[in-house]
Amino acid sequence: MNLLEAYHQIYTYDTGNNLTSLSHQANSGDWQQTLTIHSNNNRGTETQQSTN
Repeated sequence: MNLLEAYHQIYTYDTGNNLTSLSHQANSGDWQQTLTIHSNNNRGTETQQSTN
């Protein structure tokens, strides 16, 4: 049984270089996490994760 597999990740940033999304793609399953940046500072305040 092989527990390792190849995967691909894509990172997206806004104009202030804050991470806004992370997409993970693999044969075993894909998922994406979206981060909401607070409007008064550069802190991520909410995240949403979805699977495909």
